[in-house]
Amino acid sequence: MSQYVEVNGHSIEFPDGMSRTDIEAAIKANYMRIPKPAAVQAGSVLNDIPRQIGLTARYGMEGLANTAQAFTEPVRQLITDPMARAVQGDLTTNDLVLGKMKARGKPLGQIATEFADWMGLPSPRNANERVVGDATRLVAGAGGVVKGAQAASNVVTGTAQKVLTALAANPTTQLSAAAGGGLAGGASREAGGTDLEQIGATVLGTLAGGMTPGTVNALVSRVQAMRGSPLQLEGRIALALRESGVDWATLPQNIRTSLVADVRRATATGDELNPDAVRRLADFRLTGTTPTRGTLTLDPVQITREQNLAKLGANSADEGLQGLARVQNENNTRLIGNLNTMGAGRGDPMRAGTSTVERVMGRDATMQQNVSQLYRAARDMPGGDIPLRRDQIVGNIYDRLARENKLAFLPKEVSDMIDTISAGTITRNGQQFDVPFDARTLDNLLTTIATAQRGTRDGNVRAALSIVRNAIDDTPITPVKAEFGGNQVVTEAGARFLRESDEQAPQFMEALNRARAAARERFAWQESSRPVAAILDGVEPDKIVQRFVVGGSVADARALAQNGDAPALRDALLNHLKSKAVNGASDEVAKFSQAAFNKAMRDIGEDKLRIFFSPEEITQLQANARVASYMQAQPVGSAVNNSNSGALMLGQGYDWLNSIASVLPFGRQIVVDPLRSIDIGLSQRAAQGLVPALRVPTPRQVAPGLLGPGVAMGGLLAAPGPVGP
Repeated sequence: MSQYVEVNGHSIEFPDGMSRTDIEAAIKANYMRIPKPAAVQAGSVLNDIPRQIGLTARYGMEGLANTAQAFTEPVRQLITDPMARAVQGDLTTNDLVLGKMKARGKPLGQIATEFADWMGLPSPRNANERVVGDATRLVAGAGGVVKGAQAASNVVTGTAQKVLTALAANPTTQLSAAAGGGLAGGASREAGGTDLEQIGATVLGTLAGGMTPGTVNALVSRVQAMRGSPLQLEGRIALALRESGVDWATLPQNIRTSLVADVRRATATGDELNPDAVRRLADFRLTGTTPTRGTLTLDPVQITREQNLAKLGANSADEGLQGLARVQNENNTRLIGNLNTMGAGRGDPMRAGTSTVERVMGRDATMQQNVSQLYRAARDMPGGDIPLRRDQIVGNIYDRLARENKLAFLPKEVSDMIDTISAGTITRNGQQFDVPFDARTLDNLLTTIATAQRGTRDGNVRAALSIVRNAIDDTPITPVKAEFGGNQVVTEAGARFLRESDEQAPQFMEALNRARAAARERFAWQESSRPVAAILDGVEPDKIVQRFVVGGSVADARALAQNGDAPALRDALLNHLKSKAVNGASDEVAKFSQAAFNKAMRDIGEDKLRIFFSPEEITQLQANARVASYMQAQPVGSAVNNSNSGALMLGQGYDWLNSIASVLPFGRQIVVDPLRSIDIGLSQRAAQGLVPALRVPTPRQVAPGLLGPGVAMGGLLAAPGPVGP
C-alpha cells in the first residue's frame, strides 16, 4: 500500500505507514525545488494580490504613524504621561527629578499596528516581507514629510518657509534614500546584526539610495551626450554663439571641428553646457590665443588665483613657474599680430590718403576732358557757331541769386563774365566789340565757375557759384533763329542759308545738350559727398582717413571707399585701430589695451566697418576685442595684486629658499621640488583645465535628500522598544 501527497501540483508517492513528520521532512529535502506549473504560479500570484494590498495598507499606516512619532513622542513622554500619573498620585518629585517615568500611553506607531490588526490587515510572515515592510514604512513616512512640507510651505513665510522648502526638495532622492535605508537596515536585522550594525547598515543604505537617482541621471545624460551627433552638438554651440553675435557658419572649419570636440568632452559627464564659456572659447580659438579656466569662466576667485600666480612666477627665476606669465605675453603678441596679418602692418594713413587723392583727381580730370571734348565737338560741327539766346539764361541766373540773397557773394570774374554775356558787347580802349554767346562762350563760363569753386572755401561764395551753375544747367538753351527783317526780297542764296540754318540747329543743339549733360554729371559728382569735395578743394592727404572714416559719417566712409583706394583705406583703418590698442608703441614692447581697442571700435562703428571689411573679418576683429577683455578682466570680487609687491616678495622668497636648499643635503628634493610641483600643478590646471570651464557643474546634493528619511527614522527611534513586527 502507498499513500500520495500533492506537492506543487505533482502527486508524490510515499510508503504506507510513513509518519507525517517524515513525509514533510522528505518533501522539504527532495521536492521543494519542483517547479509549480505555470497555471498554478499565475493563480498564486493572483491569489496573493489582496494580501499584498493589505500589507501595503498596513505598512503605509505604520510608516506615517512612526514618522509622526518624531513630534508626538516628546509630547507624550514629557507632558501627557507625567500629567496623567500626577493626577493618579503615583508620580513623586524624586521620580520627576531622576527621570523615572513609566509610559502610561502608547506610541502612535504601536496604536497604528493595533488598528491594522483590528482591521484584519495581513502581517508579514517571512524575512522578505519584513524587509520590504521596513522599506515601505520609511518610504511612506518620508513621502508624508515631503507632501506635508510642500503644502505647508505655501502658507508660511520667512525662515519657516525655507525649512519646509528644504524638507520638500528632491522628492525622488528622498524616497530613494528612505527605501535604501529600510532595505539595508531590515536585511541587517534579518541576518542577525546587532543594533549598531543595523544602524550602520541603515545609514549606508540611506546614503546609497540618496545618490542613486543622481547617478542614474548622470549616466543617462552621459550616454546621451556620447550618442549625440555632430549636428546636435553644432546646434547647441551655434545657439550659444548667437548670443554674442557670432554666426556659426562664418567660422572656419578647423575652428568648428575643434569646438565640437571640446563640447563633446565637456558634456560627456552629463553636466549642463555653459554657453558663455563656449562663446569665449570660440573667440580664443578664432584668434589663436590660449585660454585659461579663469578667462573662460570669468570667475573672480579663479581670475585672482591665475593673475597672482602669473605674477609670482614672473618674479621668480625658476622658468618652471613662469608658464602663466608666458601665456599672457604670447596672447598679447598674438592679438597684435592678428591686426598686422589683417593689414595693420602695411597700413599708412598718408599713403592711403595720397592714393585716394590721385584717384579722385584723376576721375575729375577724365570727366573734365570728356566735357571739353563734347563742347569742342559741338563747336566743330556745321552750325557750331550758331548764336544762342542769352536773355533766358542770364535772367534765370540773376533771378535765383536775388531770391537766395547771394548776388553779393558772386566772385568778380564770374559776375563780369555774366554781365558781358548779358550786354553782348565789351569795351576795350574806347572801342566796343561784340561778344557772341555760343557753345565756346558757354564752355568758358562753366570752366570759370568750376575754377572759382575750387579756389575758395567760403561757404557763401561756393553757394553763389552753385546757384549760377544750377541755373545754367536747368535753363533750356535755344539758338537765335536766323531771319530777314522787313519786306526784303529773299534771294535764292538767302533762302538756302535760312534752310541750312534751320537744318543744322537741331543737330547742334543735340550735341550741345550732350556736352551740358556731361558737365552737369561732373559737377553733381563733385558735390556728391564731403570727401570728394574736400579732395578737390585740396585737403591734406594724411587727414583723409581720420576726417572721413574715423571721424566722419557712414555716408562719408562709403563715398570715400567708392571713389578712393578702398584697400589702402582699409589697411589704414586697421593701422588706426592697432595704434589705439598699443598707444603708438612698437610691437616688441607694446601692451594690447582692451579698453582703448574697444573704444576705437565703438567710435568707428560697425556700420562703417562693414564698408571696408567682410563679415568674417569683422568677426575676427570683434573676437580680438573680446579676447582682450577676457584676458584683462578683473570682475567684482577679484583680488588681483596689481601693485606686484606681494608677488615680488613671494617670487624672491622662493628664489631665496631655492638657493638655501641647494646647499643642504637633499634640500631641493625635500623642500623646493615639492613646492615647485604644487605651483606648477596649480598653474597647469589653471591654464589647461578648460573642459570643466565649459560646463555648469551639477552638485550631487545628498544632504537635502536625507531630510525626509531622517525625520522618518527619528520617529522610529523616538518610541521606546521595538517598532513593527
